[in-house]
Amino acid sequence: MTEPREPETGQEEPGMAEWAGSGPDSVDPALAQESSSPERESPPAAPPVDPPSLAEEARRGFTPDREPRKLDPRVRSYWWVRGALNTAIFGGIAFVVDLGIFFPRILPSGWPTGLAASLFTGFLLIWAVFVPPIAYERWRFALREGDLWIRRGILIRSVSVIPYRRLQFVDTAQGPVARLFGLAELVVHTAAPGTSGQVPGLDAEEAESLRERLAHLEPTDDEPI
Repeated sequence: MTEPREPETGQEEPGMAEWAGSGPDSVDPALAQESSSPERESPPAAPPVDPPSLAEEARRGFTPDREPRKLDPRVRSYWWVRGALNTAIFGGIAFVVDLGIFFPRILPSGWPTGLAASLFTGFLLIWAVFVPPIAYERWRFALREGDLWIRRGILIRSVSVIPYRRLQFVDTAQGPVARLFGLAELVVHTAAPGTSGQVPGLDAEEAESLRERLAHLEPTDDEPI
C-alpha cells in the first residue's frame, strides 16, 4: 500500500504565493514605488505683474522726438518786464486809494497812511521777481501723436491733454511787450467750452509754424503730425 507523499521542505504548494499576494493588504509594486518617490514640485508661479502707474500711462504718448519741451528762455525776461509794469500800475493805484488823493480814504482812520499800499506793492514786486523763473521751469508742452500735452502751474500743477480731432481753430497772440522780445502765444480752441489751451513764450516764427501745422490737421486724421 502506497503511503501519501509529504511535501518537501522549503516548497510551497502551487498557487500559494499568488494567493498570498492578492490579499486585501497587498500593495501593487508599481504603486508602492510611486508612493515612495518624492512628490513632484509644481513649477514656480510667475511673479504678479503690477498695473502701470499713472506716470507710465501718461508717458505712453511720448516718443524720443516728441518729448516735453520748455518754453523759449526769453520768456523769463518778458515775464519780469510785464511784472514790473503791473507792479507800477497796480501799486500806483493802491497808493492813490490809500493816500486819498482824488477821494476820501476808505481805510480806517487809525491805519497808518501808505502802509496798505506799501504792503500790496511789495507783494506784487516779490511775485514779479521770483515767480517767472519758477513758472519757466514748470511749463512744458509736447506735440504727441494724437494730442497736445500741456503742463503748467506754480502752487497747483495741472496737466491738459487736448486731442487733435477736437480742435476747432488755432491762432497766435502777441502783445506789444511780447513783440519787443520776439515772442508769441499759441492758442488752441476746441468745441467744448473751457477746454482751450495756451502755450505762451514761444518764438514768434515757431508759434506761426505750429499754428499752421495744427490748423491744417484734418479733424478725423489719426496720423501723427
